[in-house]
Amino acid sequence: MGRWVAAALGGLVAGLLPALPADAAGPAWTVSWAAAMAANLDQQYAVNATVRQVAPLSIGGDEVRAQISNKYGNAPLVVAAATLALAGSGPATVAGTMHPLTFGGAPSVTIPIGGSVYSDAVSMTVQGGQSVAVSLYVATRDLITEHYDAGSGVSYASLEGAGNLTAEASGAGLAYPQTWDRFVSGVDVAGGPTPAAATVVLGDSISDGYNFNCPGLQSYCTLTTAWPTVMTQRLLSLPDTQRVGIANESITANTVTPQPDDDSKRGGGEPGVTRMASDVFAQPGINRVFLLLGTNDLWFGATPDQVIAGYQQVLTRAKAAGIPVIASTLLPRATGAREVWTPAMEANRLLVNKWILHSGAFAAVVDLAAVIGDVYNGACSPNVMFPPYDSGDHLHPNTAGEVAMADAVPTTLLGAGAAPAAAPLVSAVPTPGCVHDPLLTINSPVLAAAGATTTTPSTSPTSPTAPTTTAPPGATKTVASGAARSSSSTPTGMIVGVGVGIVAVAAFAVARFRAASRRRGRHHFRRW
Repeated sequence: MGRWVAAALGGLVAGLLPALPADAAGPAWTVSWAAAMAANLDQQYAVNATVRQVAPLSIGGDEVRAQISNKYGNAPLVVAAATLALAGSGPATVAGTMHPLTFGGAPSVTIPIGGSVYSDAVSMTVQGGQSVAVSLYVATRDLITEHYDAGSGVSYASLEGAGNLTAEASGAGLAYPQTWDRFVSGVDVAGGPTPAAATVVLGDSISDGYNFNCPGLQSYCTLTTAWPTVMTQRLLSLPDTQRVGIANESITANTVTPQPDDDSKRGGGEPGVTRMASDVFAQPGINRVFLLLGTNDLWFGATPDQVIAGYQQVLTRAKAAGIPVIASTLLPRATGAREVWTPAMEANRLLVNKWILHSGAFAAVVDLAAVIGDVYNGACSPNVMFPPYDSGDHLHPNTAGEVAMADAVPTTLLGAGAAPAAAPLVSAVPTPGCVHDPLLTINSPVLAAAGATTTTPSTSPTSPTAPTTTAPPGATKTVASGAARSSSSTPTGMIVGVGVGIVAVAAFAVARFRAASRRRGRHHFRRW
C-alpha cells in the first residue's frame, strides 16, 4: 500500500512540473543527445549516492536542459540536487562551467514511477561535438533506470552513502565508470544558429554500437563506434546552419514488435512500435526517423508478415505525426559463437528485405545490407558479412563496418547539408559484376531533392538473385558514381580527419576506463 501512495504523491508532484515534451511557451528545443531507457537489468540501486552522466552533443545552442527518467523505478525517484557542466577528462568537469539545475524553480524534484521530467533551462552556450556532464544526487534508495551496455554516453558513480557530489568539479568520489547511461535520457538545446531539426535512430545493438569482442568494456579492446556517432562526426564538419541533431534511441536486443517471450526487465526494452511515443514523438525538434529494426524479431521466431505488420504500425504512427520514416534493410547475419541463425531465419530476412526495398512504404530506403555484405575484393557472397566489417559474431559490424554504414546515408536525406564522407578504415573494392538494386531509393517527394546528393559510392553489391522490380510510382533511385570503395579512392573533398577522429573517440573512451577497476561481467557490477 505504501508504494502506491508514494506513487500517487509522486504523480501529484510531477503534475506541477513542465509538461513533456516541451513547454507550451518558451524556446524551441531540439534534442542534441538521447539514450533510450531500457530496463534495470541487474537490479542496481542508488542509495544516498551521486551519478554523473556524460552526454556528447550532436548540435549546440545557447540554452540547455536535461531530461531525467524514472521509467523503470520501483518508487518515486527523489533527485535532491543536480548540476550541469561541460565535461572534462573522465568524471571531471571544465572549471567555471558548473550550473545548478532546477525543476520548476525548485532545486529538487520527485519523479513518479514510469515518469520523466525536464530540468529548467540553463543559459549556457554549447557546441556540437562538446560533451556535458549532468550530475544527480539520489537521496533515497531507488532502482536505477538505465540504458545498458552500449550507447554513446558514459556514466560515473559514487559509492553507496557517498552523499551529494553533484558540485564536485574534479569528479572526486565518482570513481566507478560504466558504459551504462543512468537516469539521464536526453539533453536538449535551444537558440544558436543550428536549425531546430533532428533525426531519431530507432534501432537495436547494430545501431547502439555493440561489439561481440568488447561488450560494455568488459575487456579492453578496440571499441565499436556506432554508425549514428559516425554520422554525427560527419555532420560536425558542416557549418552550424547546415547541421541537424542525431538522437540515437537504439537498444541492444530490441525488436519492432512484442515477442511472446519478451521481457523488458531482462533486456531489449519495449518494442519499437511501443517506443514511438516516448523515444520519437516526445523528443523535441524531430523531423526524421531512421529505422533499423527487425533482425531480433526474426531470431525470436517472428514471421516476415509479423515484422512487416510492425513496420506498418510504425509508419502509421509516424504519418499521423507528419514525420517521414527512412528504413534500412536488415544486415547479413550468420550463426555465431552465441546465437544460431537458421536457414529458415535467413529466408525470412530476405523476404523482409524484399518488402522494405520494393513496397514503397517508407519515405526512403538505404540498402545497408548491400553495404555490409561480402561483395568486395573479389568476393560475391552478399548474404554474409564482409569479414573486415565483422566484429566476430557475424551479426554486429565493427567500427570499419559502422563507418561504411554511416557513409552510405547521405546527410542531405536527414535535412542537413551535404557532408563529406568519413575516411574508410579498411580497403573494400566492389567486386566487378556483383551488381544489385540501387543503394538508395526515395519514395517521398519531400525527400527526393535531398537524396540527390551523396558522397558515397553505390556499387556495393547485394544479392545477384534479389528481385529487380521497378521502384514504386514517384520513387527516385539514386545511384552515385561507380568509384571503388577503398582507402585509395577517397572521394574528392573527403575529410580524412573524421575517420581519424572516430578512432580517437574509441581510444579516448578506452583510456577513460583503463584507470578504473575492470568489470567482471554483465551481472557483476560494483554496487552503489
